[in-house]
Amino acid sequence: MQWLPQVFRRRALFNELAEEMRDHMEARTEQFMREGMSRKEAERAARLAFGNSTVLEERSREVWQWPTLESIWADIRYTLRQLRKSPAFTITVILSLILGLGANTTIFTLVNAMLFLPPSVTDANRVVEVMLRNGKASGLESHMPLSYPAYTLLRDHNHTLSGFAAFDGDPRPVSWSDHGQGQQVFGQLVSSNFFSVAGVDPILGRAFPVDEDQTGAAHPAILVSYTFWQRHLAADSSVIGRVLKLNGISFTVIGVAPPSFTSVMIGSQPDFWASLAMGPTITRDPEQLTSEGSYWLLGLGRLKPEATKAQAQADLSVLSSSLHKGPSEAIREARIFPLQLVPGPYRGYVAAFTGLLMAVVGLVLLIACANAANLLLARAITRRRELAVRSALGASRIRLIRQSLTESLILSLAGGAGGMLLTWWLIPVLLSLKPVTIPIFVQVPLDWRVFTFAFLLASGTGILFGIAPALRATRRGLTGALRDESQIVGQRRSWLRDSLVVAQITVCLVLLISAGLCVRSLFNARSIDPGFSTRGVALAELDPGSLGYTPAQQSQFYRQLLDRVRALPGVASASLADRLPLGTGRSIHGIEVQGFTPPPGEDDIGVATSSVAPGYFDAMGIRLLSGRGFLSTDTHPDTAVAVINEEMARRFWPGQNPIGHSFKDGKQATEIIGIAATGKYRSLGEDPQPFFYRPFANDSRATLIVRGREDAPPSLNEIRHTLLELDPDIVPMDMESVSEYMALPLFAAHTTGVLLAAFGSVALLLATIGLVGVVSYSVSQRTTEIGIRMALGADRFAVLRQILGQGMRLTAIGIACGLALSFLATRVLSGMLYGLKSTDPLTYLALSLFLAAVALISCYFPARRAATIDPMQALRAE
Repeated sequence: MQWLPQVFRRRALFNELAEEMRDHMEARTEQFMREGMSRKEAERAARLAFGNSTVLEERSREVWQWPTLESIWADIRYTLRQLRKSPAFTITVILSLILGLGANTTIFTLVNAMLFLPPSVTDANRVVEVMLRNGKASGLESHMPLSYPAYTLLRDHNHTLSGFAAFDGDPRPVSWSDHGQGQQVFGQLVSSNFFSVAGVDPILGRAFPVDEDQTGAAHPAILVSYTFWQRHLAADSSVIGRVLKLNGISFTVIGVAPPSFTSVMIGSQPDFWASLAMGPTITRDPEQLTSEGSYWLLGLGRLKPEATKAQAQADLSVLSSSLHKGPSEAIREARIFPLQLVPGPYRGYVAAFTGLLMAVVGLVLLIACANAANLLLARAITRRRELAVRSALGASRIRLIRQSLTESLILSLAGGAGGMLLTWWLIPVLLSLKPVTIPIFVQVPLDWRVFTFAFLLASGTGILFGIAPALRATRRGLTGALRDESQIVGQRRSWLRDSLVVAQITVCLVLLISAGLCVRSLFNARSIDPGFSTRGVALAELDPGSLGYTPAQQSQFYRQLLDRVRALPGVASASLADRLPLGTGRSIHGIEVQGFTPPPGEDDIGVATSSVAPGYFDAMGIRLLSGRGFLSTDTHPDTAVAVINEEMARRFWPGQNPIGHSFKDGKQATEIIGIAATGKYRSLGEDPQPFFYRPFANDSRATLIVRGREDAPPSLNEIRHTLLELDPDIVPMDMESVSEYMALPLFAAHTTGVLLAAFGSVALLLATIGLVGVVSYSVSQRTTEIGIRMALGADRFAVLRQILGQGMRLTAIGIACGLALSFLATRVLSGMLYGLKSTDPLTYLALSLFLAAVALISCYFPARRAATIDPMQALRAE
């Protein structure tokens, strides 16, 4: 380690060397003076005897140097001086790279959060996630959660897991009565061994005891999250033993989770955890832990030290074979996946979406690289004389290439640093695209993976856009620069620079067309008639049953609520529904229609349905085409009536008036009393689907629908105040206008349109900079030629036309290539477009003309500068 002082004390060592050499010279001078020489003669004799001090000093310094490191440091210092002398070039290149690298780092940060971040559990590679595979389904529906009986079977009889826990993958909204005022929090039901299997220890208190799943209902207890403890409980260290009232039940806090643990699944950030034994009490579902057809749990298993994942898969497959009991039932086989924040069955879909985004920002980075390469090419040609001098003094081509790559690496690393700052600013903007009513919490940290990616990408980018200019600038033929040869360019153009510009235009057009398709699709989606009014309606999702209301109390609560809300000023109508169209919930009933045969393998015809209260069609703005809506008397148990949509009438009673006809809903004959207009029920892009409405059957969970007068939405505060008057503990799980509700079905189209429009705009900006740079550089290099042409009689219009022609030829080639590539690339978007084909000719033509117009304007300014060149001044400068 003796070399360390030499690295950090370099200047001091050099000063000490010079001082020592002076001492030697002075000693030798005094010796000659003692021998009788004069001072002047002694100094001269001492210098002759000592030798060339400069050479000796240089040789001594070389002993302390690492030649490669020293030359690299010299290249860095030289590059920084050169970049400081050319601020316009430096700023342009760095800003281009900031946009390209920042876009890539931002999207990778999202990819890292969803696909690469490990769950915050101990020894995660030994933990597996368990789900069931549905043999009758495919795609996303081919895998499903466990039922509680299936969980206990796998837990008690497996031979390969040291512990097998379960958790509810969907945290549930719960009403927390805080000082008599209800507010919504989210709770997750977990098995008593959940924290021990995950290897997570509370920072305060304890985890659930082993027998909590059996005795928890008698002694309600919860663990609270670190965030909830900090934000709502004032980080009180004496919180253990405190009682919190949740859904009307008193729970005792027994522990606080560590800050590093929020959940084992992305998007889930519970405020507290309760044992599975409390499930029926919290959800008011007495069959939740006994029903074999209720699939709601995800399994979490820790492998035994000697067990492999293959052995665990075989073990659980054998156990799960007893879950299907008849030949007509679907085979439900237990499947294990590595524990990751995105469950295994869904990772492929997430990877495909994020891969598409990475491909888009990769194209943006290619444009930025082409920009930087073009500017470096132009800069290298202007520095040919300097490179020739360095070569004549002995610098090898490798040395010159290294110096050029040092410059490109410094520029790219500066762009990478700026890109990280851009990422830090953009991440909250991207997260804000998520509708606020969706209870999904995504943590997007800027961790070491992001910084490593940014560094490697910046370094690779620097080499990518720097290698071609470096090779071209140092190729043979530098000696001509020393003879002061004139750089009359004429028609001798750089095919590399032109190719880079064509590539920029091509990629830019692909991104612009993709963005244009998505933006037009978004406008189409907004203009699609969903079958109900999207203005002047307020919504509030309620669940009085979760607070222990009996059916009679629920009926009285809803009746009083509707009476009070309808009496509010500005309210035109109000009603209730168990689920709304285009929501996340869906109910399918098997019906039988006389004369229609069910699909092969099915006993009945599956049709989606919803339970609605009187006044629903008025409140939602759904047109009744014939018949009537529901009355309060239609809820009588001996009466079964329904309102069907127009598509159901057309499909099952073609050419007839179905009012008065009936169909079997289960085993009960249901009379049709009305026909409503067909709407959108699952997605805005779906084909017309049959649908029917049933009378509201006093469901616990319902959505309050309130329509204002003259399309003015009613006051949400007045509705909330009315709820508090009825019961201060009732908290609406979602209270929003219907326009805010529509943010969910429009989320995919909105997000895709915004992102591609942003990336397309960046690509257009970068391509414009690149085109202007190339044309401007060409004008500067052809100043002498243009001056000679004008001196020989060429008018300014001819010069203007020639320069514009140069830029527009490159643009035309790029547009032609971009159109061909777009026909192939935009097919990926076909499944996300509403009312539009991926080869829409209007979008292709409009954006091609727009790009051509931008290119024409960009080329005009350097062309006009060329047309104003004074021939005499150009020739005099030459």
